[in-house]
Amino acid sequence: MADKNKSRHLPGDPTEHLIVPYKFHIGIWVGLIVLTVMTVLVSVMGLSLIAFSVITALIIAVTKAVVVANYFMHLKYDNKLITILMGVTLLLFVVFIAFTAIDYLTR
Repeated sequence: MADKNKSRHLPGDPTEHLIVPYKFHIGIWVGLIVLTVMTVLVSVMGLSLIAFSVITALIIAVTKAVVVANYFMHLKYDNKLITILMGVTLLLFVVFIAFTAIDYLTR
């Protein structure tokens, strides 16, 4: 008869610990600070064409969101299914926002 108290470690098990050096976290933090400063500079010193500054700010914001999701939400080290589910959720969010914008613009 198998021992019921025997622990099994599955991939993505919360009992597994990933040790990441402090330099890595500091590098991520510095990168996020640099991207934040770039966002502020784009908004303050925006181009004469407003669309380009908005697009640039959105690209920087998406980059920051991907960095935060990968490293601070541990999606980089987690099961790929969770990463796929998060991507599907974000895709559905974008689709719903697009439908809302289309509805608003056609009134």
